[in-house]
Amino acid sequence: MEPSTPLQVDIKEFLRPLLLGLAEEDLDVMAQAGVIHSFPAGAAICSEGEPGNVVYIIVQGRVDIIKRLDDASERFLHSLGPGEFVGEMAILQEGIRTATVRAAEPTTVLEISRDPFLVILGRSPSLGIRILVRMSARLRDADQQAIAELRRANEELTRALWQLKRLDQTKSDFIRLSAHELRTPVAALLGYTQMMRDNPLVQASAELRTLVEGVVAGTARLHRVFNSILDVSRVMTGGLQIQPTPVSIPVIMDGVVLEFRRALEERRLTLEQVGIRGLPLCWGDPDLLYKVFYHLVNNGIKYTPDGGRITVSGRTVNVPGLGRCVEVAVRDTGIGIAPQDLELIFEKFYRTGEPALHSSGTTSFKGGGPGLGLAIARGGVLAHGGRIWAESPGYDEEKCPGSRFIVQLPLSEGSAGSSVP
Repeated sequence: MEPSTPLQVDIKEFLRPLLLGLAEEDLDVMAQAGVIHSFPAGAAICSEGEPGNVVYIIVQGRVDIIKRLDDASERFLHSLGPGEFVGEMAILQEGIRTATVRAAEPTTVLEISRDPFLVILGRSPSLGIRILVRMSARLRDADQQAIAELRRANEELTRALWQLKRLDQTKSDFIRLSAHELRTPVAALLGYTQMMRDNPLVQASAELRTLVEGVVAGTARLHRVFNSILDVSRVMTGGLQIQPTPVSIPVIMDGVVLEFRRALEERRLTLEQVGIRGLPLCWGDPDLLYKVFYHLVNNGIKYTPDGGRITVSGRTVNVPGLGRCVEVAVRDTGIGIAPQDLELIFEKFYRTGEPALHSSGTTSFKGGGPGLGLAIARGGVLAHGGRIWAESPGYDEEKCPGSRFIVQLPLSEGSAGSSVP
C-alpha cells in the first residue's frame, strides 16, 4: 500500500535525542538521508521476505510486528511505538526481512536507506551500542513471550491429554464390559450349535449340515473376537499376571501349526520350522505364550498371498539387559510393512492397508479382524519381561517384500512373572 501524505517533521531535531552523542555532521547526514512517510492503519510498512535495505524509525503512531506461519496464518510478535527502530536487524545481517511491520494505527515513520545508515553506524560506536541494546531487549521480550505461549500450549496439551485418557479409558471400559457380557451367551450358543452339528439328523442332511457348520464357524469366530477384546483389555490395564512355569516352545508351536493346518492347506501356504526343536525350556505362562505365537503366525498367514511361505525360526541369544534368551522369529513372504507403521502395528485396533478392501475371513489374504492380535502378542511378551519388534523392507502388494517379527524371551525364572505396565 502506498504511503499517505507525509507529516511535516523537522528530521534533524527528531533524531537528535534518539542519537544523543552523535557528531553534528553525522546527524546532518542522517537527516539529509531521511524521508518521512505516513501510513494508514492496517497498511504494511514492510513485508516479510522483502530485501532489508531500509531502516525505519517510528515518528508517530504504533506498529505491530507480525510473523507468517507455515499454514499461512499470522503470529503477533510485539508492538513498537515512537522512537523505536524497525528493520535494522535485516540491514546488519544483509538479508531479507524475517517479519512484517504493519501500522496498528495511523503511523508516520522516518525511512533511512541502508548505505548512509551503515556509514554513520560505522563512525559511531555509541549508536551501535544503543541499537544492540534495543535489539537485545526486543529479543528478550520475544523470548519471554515465546516461553509464556509455550507454557500455555503445554497446559492446554496436558488438559487435552487428560481428557483423551479419560475418553480412552471410558471407551476401553465399555468395550471390555460389552465383550464380557456378550461372551457368555455366545459361548452357550457355540456349545449348542456344536451339539446340533453332531446330531445324527443334521449329519444325515447335507443341506442342514452346511447350514449348521456355517453357524458354528461364525459363532466360533465371534467368540474368538470377544476373547481377544478381553485379552487386550487386560494388556491395557496391566492385568496380564502370570505364574511362570517351564514352557516348551516346540510344544506351543506344534499346537499353533495344528490350529492353522486347514487354513495353510486351503491357501497353499508352507509353514516351516527352523531350529525350534532344539530350543531349551523357558519360564512363562504357556497359555499366554500360545496366544503370542498364535497371533504372530495368524498375522503372517493373513498378509501372505496364496502359495507363500511362513518360516518360524528359533535360537538362543545373549541380549544386553535380558541375559540369555530364546529368540523366535516369524518371517513371511507377504506384502510387508511401511516404515512408519512398524511401531503402530502393535497398537490396538490398528490396521494396515484399506480395511474396506479386506475380506471377512481371519486367515484369508488380508482378512478381516478387530486389529488386536499384535497388541495382544506385544502385551504377552512384555508380561514375560521380553522384547518384540517388527522388521520389513517396506509395503508392496505386488513385490511382496515380506516382514519379520522377532520375539526374545528370557530363559531365567526371575525375568518372568511381572504384569504389563
